[in-house]
Parts: sequence; C-alpha cells; structure tokens
Amino acid sequence: MVGSLSFMGSYSGIDSSTIDSLIEAESGKLVQYTNKKENLTKEKTAWNDVNTRLDTLYTKLGNLAKENAFQSKSVTTSDASKLTVKADSKGQVGTYKINITQLATATRITSAEIGQMDGKKITDKLELTGTLTVGNSAMKKDGIENGGIDIEIDSKDSLKDIVGKINDTSKESGVSASIVDNRIILSSTTMGNETLSITGTNGLADTLGFKPEIISDQQKGQEAIFKVDGIEVTRPSNQIDDVIEGVTFELLKVDEGSEVSTIKVSEDTDKTISAVKEFVSQYNSTMSFIGEQLKVGDPSVENNTVGPLAGDSALIRLQTQLRTMVSANIEDSSSSIKNVKDIGISVDRYGTATLDEEKLKEVLAENPSAVEKLFNNSTKTTEQVTDKDGNVTEVEKEIKSGVAQKMQSLVDTFISKTTGIISTKATTYDKMIKDIGKQIDTFNERLVKKRETYVKTFTALDVAMMEAESQMSYLASQMESWSS
Repeated sequence: MVGSLSFMGSYSGIDSSTIDSLIEAESGKLVQYTNKKENLTKEKTAWNDVNTRLDTLYTKLGNLAKENAFQSKSVTTSDASKLTVKADSKGQVGTYKINITQLATATRITSAEIGQMDGKKITDKLELTGTLTVGNSAMKKDGIENGGIDIEIDSKDSLKDIVGKINDTSKESGVSASIVDNRIILSSTTMGNETLSITGTNGLADTLGFKPEIISDQQKGQEAIFKVDGIEVTRPSNQIDDVIEGVTFELLKVDEGSEVSTIKVSEDTDKTISAVKEFVSQYNSTMSFIGEQLKVGDPSVENNTVGPLAGDSALIRLQTQLRTMVSANIEDSSSSIKNVKDIGISVDRYGTATLDEEKLKEVLAENPSAVEKLFNNSTKTTEQVTDKDGNVTEVEKEIKSGVAQKMQSLVDTFISKTTGIISTKATTYDKMIKDIGKQIDTFNERLVKKRETYVKTFTALDVAMMEAESQMSYLASQMESWSS
C-alpha cells in the first residue's frame, strides 16, 4: 500500500491529499453523528444534575413533613446534677419545680463467702450439681407470682458459668447476678420494695453462700419519691415519663430539705426556622438550575448559549408544577394559614422564594400547629373497592394535602430509582448513545473502505496512464523510423 501511495499521482496528479479531501467531503454525516452523541451525553449529564438537586430538595421537604420539625420542644434544668430532662413534641410548655425526696433503688442480696472458691479462679469448675431456683416478687405470670425460674447446674460449671446462667434467665426471673470478690450479688431487675428468693436442691443455695439468714436480711429496694409543683409522686423507677405529658426526666440526686430544681419546657422554634430556611434555599437552587438547563437565550445574537435541556417538555412541566405548588393554597379552608405567603415566604414571578424570618417567628409563636398543617397535613378517608368477583369492601386511604407532602410526591415521580422519569430517561439516553456509537463505528469502517477504493482506483489510473505514455512513445519512435 505504501508503494502504491508513493506511485499514485505521478501521472494523474491525484495524490493522497486529494483522497483526504474527498474523504473529508464525505465525512459530514460523521460530524452529525458525533455532534448528536455529544448533545445526548450533555442532556443525560444535565438530567443527572437535576436529579441530584431534586434528591436534596426531597430530603428538605421530608424534614418539613416530620412532626418534630414544628412541635419540637427545648428543655432546660436549673441543676443537671440532680436530674436530666428531655421533651418530645407533645411536651407541655411550662415551668415546673421538682423536689426529690428519695431515689428508687433495687433489692439486693449479697452472698456469704463461697467456701468452694478457696484458691480457685471464677473460671474454675466447682463440681456442684443440682437445681437453683431464683425469683422476684415483681415477676408474675398470668397475674400470679411465678415462683421463680429453675436453673440447672452441672459439675463442669464455674462461678462465672453459674452467674451467666442466672443472667440468661433475667427476663423471666427478674433477677440479675454479678461477681464481687468471689461473692454473688443478686439484684432485682426492677426497682422498688421487691423480695428476691433463691433456693436449690442438694444444698446448692447454701453452698453458694445464700443461707436462710442471708436471704432474709436482703437489702430491700425502694420507690422514688418526689414532688412536682408541690404534688408528691411515687414511682418504682428513677426514669419518669408519665407525670408531665411529653416530658421524661431521670432523678439523679436527693434534694436537701426544701431545695427544688426548676425545669422549663418551651417551643423550639429555631429547629422549625432552620428547616424552612433550608427548604427555601434548596428550592431556589433547584429552580435556578432548572432555569439554566431550559435557557434559550437570544437566537438572534451571535454565539448564543442554549441550555442542554432547552425545550424539554418534562422539565418544563416540573418547573411549572413546582412553582405552582409552592405558592398554592392548602385545601383545608378552616386553617388560619392558607399558603406560604402567610408565614413569610414570598415567591416572585420567576419562581424565586424569599423568607421573612421575623414574620415566620411571629406566626410560630402564635400558632405552630397551623404552620405544621401548611406543610404536613394528612387526613384519612375510606373508599369502596370492588374486586373481580363483585365483592365490595371499604379500604382506608390517607390523603396528604400539605405543601411539603405534595411537592415531595411530585419530586418522587422524577427521582424514583424504579419508576422515576429521570431513571427512564437515563435508560433511553444510554440506548441512544450506544446506537449512535455503533453508527459511528460503521460509518468509520465505510470511510476506511472508501479510502482503500480510492487508492486502488487512482493507483490503477496512474498505471494506465504510464502504460499509455510508454505505448505512445513507442509508436512515435516507430513512425519516425518509418519516415526515415
């Protein structure tokens, strides 16, 4: 081929540069293919970026659809060394005085020294056999004291094994065990004035240090006693969650005399404001990015910049729906707040939202539940469903009408990994890009063959012209000799 190319053009003047020009003239279609592939890749990338922003917006909307975003409470205590406190969304706002008279404790029995432990480690076998029965008066079955739980002990068990077996049955027996200085300490798993029992066959309880006088001298537990705003309360635990609605506190230390600790429960508007601000910021970011992708610019201007998704009907529909939903009135006309404007969010004609924090604070101070209802409002209804056999049944259905809920539902139709519009588009783009890639490969193969054909044809032309020239020279010489 190299020799042919070197020879080609010697007579005809058609060399490799001429063939390059011919191939280039025929490569217009290849440019179209390449440009189309690049455009499809840009569109796919743009949709991926839209998906990223929508995914973040979905999360921010989800935060607004949570109850604790609007009903969260902040709690303070005057003395954290005496009690800790927390409140959920149902916590009653107010100031409370707590005086702790007595902490709840659990009943305990400490065994005497265990003779079998002389010179042994707690992991050495004790060679004891029999049945231990441990019980707690607090544990009942079907309303009747269960009488204890039987634990089988064999000759291979060590002190550590025996304690482990007791702890394995704690849930049923109400008794837990530990080892301190080769003694077993039994503790009630519940606090309060409970009675523990331990018996055994083959004198097993006595051998382990639980003689009758030890058991009868057990250290009884007690209930917690405290006052809330002067009202005395007793509870079998230091974890208190049923005295003030929505407020849980843990008693840590007894007050001296009439000392009191003050706890204050108030509305936590900072969390709500932060959630709304994050939503507004992400909404604006998403809408701005969508606008850039749909940008058509000015076609009359030279070097006009056009967004990769300009004219995409799905994206235009999303842009319109988001803009409409964010400022639409909620369906519940009984609410004092009907749209985001009522809480300080204004939306201009371009879809850009602006938050007035001061107005939001005022509304939250007056009616936080109405703000929550604007974003997160669910009602239940029933509808009749008829199956294929004609049977009619009533099915409960939840209707979500809050701004955040409806916007989140819309966003999900685009970003869902299984049924989302963007996922479907990505699959379509991949197929189209792959098909164009194949067309480019096929076209390149055709150009290679075309070049080979040109080389072969024009080389043959040069050979023919060379032979014709040689023949003409021969004839000329012959005619000259004849004339002589």
